[in-house]
Amino acid sequence: MLVAMTACLAAAPAPRAAEPIEKRIDAQRQVIESTQAEREAARQALAEQKERLAFLEAKTKEIASEQQDLEAQQRRLSEREARLREELARRRAELEAHLRAAYPLTRGSALRTLLGEGDALQSERDLHYLRELIRPVREAQRALKDKQVEVRENRAALAATERQLATAGDRLDEHYRDLRDNLEEQSRLLATLGKTLDEQQQALKSMLERKRRLDREVAAARAEEARREARRAKQAEQAEQAAPPVRKATTEIVTSGIPVVGSIQRRFGERQPQGKLRTEGVEFRAPAGTPVHAIAPGTVAYAGPLKGWGNLIMLRHADDYLSLYAHCRSLAVSKGQRVARGQTVCQSGVIDANREGLYVEVRRGNRPIDPTRWPAWGRAVDG
Repeated sequence: MLVAMTACLAAAPAPRAAEPIEKRIDAQRQVIESTQAEREAARQALAEQKERLAFLEAKTKEIASEQQDLEAQQRRLSEREARLREELARRRAELEAHLRAAYPLTRGSALRTLLGEGDALQSERDLHYLRELIRPVREAQRALKDKQVEVRENRAALAATERQLATAGDRLDEHYRDLRDNLEEQSRLLATLGKTLDEQQQALKSMLERKRRLDREVAAARAEEARREARRAKQAEQAEQAAPPVRKATTEIVTSGIPVVGSIQRRFGERQPQGKLRTEGVEFRAPAGTPVHAIAPGTVAYAGPLKGWGNLIMLRHADDYLSLYAHCRSLAVSKGQRVARGQTVCQSGVIDANREGLYVEVRRGNRPIDPTRWPAWGRAVDG
């Protein structure tokens, strides 16, 4: 447990240094995903515009074909109007001829017959002949009026055809203007998004490279700390072999109540029952839930769970001293809080399955020391 804590504390600054870069990398990836989504939307919009362009091109062909049909129709109408004009002129000529033929009779025997003069039989023949002459005149007049109506209708059809051609051309021009504007805007947007995405991906690449360099530095620092820890363990083992036997653990009642009311189960430097490692702190025996008090005034540097330590309180004191209270059942302070000597910081908990109590460790800098070398310990625990 102590080796694990040492390695964890030695490597602790590195994750804090790497954390901002990882957050920036995640943020950059989210920005890139957003830009990619925006570019994909722009691509879809551009594809829709291209589909619309294809539709308009097909529509253009239809309108062009319609224009050709209208132009052919216009030519046919113009040709028909010319024929109608010729027919109209011919009918007028016929009408004038009939009128000239009929006019002399109105001044001859028919007029005398109407006035009661002349031969009645001859007058009857003249009237019959006159009616026969007037009939084609009337028919020619009716045909002339029909042709005039056809000419007016033909001219109206020509005017309508010209209006349809003009409307179709204007509509087609408007569609093309809108489409060109949309295509230009989508193309500019797509180019801008592509450039932005390239810049963002380049920034992400730089961040990942920085992270790889930082990971290498962290790995090297951890390896160096592991080598130093191995050397310290070897030196401690050699010192133990050369030193006189350490006295056995004794049961000592802590009367001051700081850090906890209970008994010292294992002192600093005593061998742990699991192996050759020695205790780097002091283990107290106390019922779970016993209040734990600060040995000296300080600031909470850490308050929370930590693997291998359970709930941990770490207080930073003057002269670069640290006091650690591990395996707490509950916490009474939070990170950054100022605490006074004797203030409750947590409650004792369970060290393992069959040992209730508290583990306390004193460090100077980042290295465990014998708590008796800290003056505050003597005033609190032994006082």
